Amino acid sequence: MAKQDDIFKNVVSHAKEYGFIFPSSEIYDGLSAVYDYAQNGVELKKNIREYWWQSMVQMHENIVGLDAAILMHPTTWKASGHVDAFNDPLIDNKDSKKRYRADVLIEDYAEKLNQKAQKEIDKARERFGASFDEEQYKTTNPRVMEYLSKKKEILERMARSLETENLADVKALIEELEIACPESGS
Repeated sequence: MAKQDDIFKNVVSHAKEYGFIFPSSEIYDGLSAVYDYAQNGVELKKNIREYWWQSMVQMHENIVGLDAAILMHPTTWKASGHVDAFNDPLIDNKDSKKRYRADVLIEDYAEKLNQKAQKEIDKARERFGASFDEEQYKTTNPRVMEYLSKKKEILERMARSLETENLADVKALIEELEIACPESGS
């Protein structure tokens, strides 16, 4: 994480030095972590917008440009799919001050179970050689069966909870599995 912070600081420093950004309200002591576009930044932003506009709108016969208000009636957002499409279950870690998608944390945990099962299968393949039957091993080895069964059970429970919008159960599942924050481990 420290390396990313250093990279970000270098980019910000470069952008300030070469006239792409400057701290917002700088003459009044500025605002922390808020920047305004400087002379080169304005040009860069304009060029990127024009390039995007040409490639996405002007080069296609069946697409037209529209510049609408951001503040709209809620029905407009619903009809466009924005309300339903951006409804990700999020969970915050107060220690690391990071926010994660709950479903991704659970899916990552389930994938680790799958990897454990695959590791057992790979070891057995080495042990038994050419006569190894992977499908039979998956259905007869107790440890592999446990890993795969637990994975299936976890993903099915998560899917049921998300379908019924039972976010309390999603949180309970994360706590039961003792899924830790990838960043801080808490």
